[in-house]
Amino acid sequence: MTQTTETYDEAIELLKNDNVRITKQRTSMLDYLFNKRDYYVPITEIDHKLRQEFSRMSYETVYRNVEMLEELHVVETRMFNNGLRAKYQCDFNNINHSHFICENCGKVVELDQPSIDDVKKKIPNFQIEKQHYEVMGLCDECVKKLNTDK
Repeated sequence: MTQTTETYDEAIELLKNDNVRITKQRTSMLDYLFNKRDYYVPITEIDHKLRQEFSRMSYETVYRNVEMLEELHVVETRMFNNGLRAKYQCDFNNINHSHFICENCGKVVELDQPSIDDVKKKIPNFQIEKQHYEVMGLCDECVKKLNTDK
């Protein structure tokens, strides 16, 4: 079994352990996000895909499922300039991990977090409650496209 299959199976187990019904709609959403796991996908794109497959599904149902999956740490969400986006959780063993996130296409690259000891040295008398580290910008493909469009 490959690592990527293990993480998919792990997501299904997380849902089962929390007594969440494994419906066709939820597995379709997980499949879609899993196949785009290196990107934050606009909620509207998820909605469009699912409503093509399940015509009676509402935007509210899609949004509620994304919220529920985020609470269970199966997906991550971030607000972009053009709206909310969701991404399949890439590391179930380390929920508080770091990313570079392309603000244009939503591409994600995992990063190592800076050492907490280095942070403590810079603010020695502060009490650190939690650490969250993200780098935002444009990925190499978006930079190339931006430069060729000029």
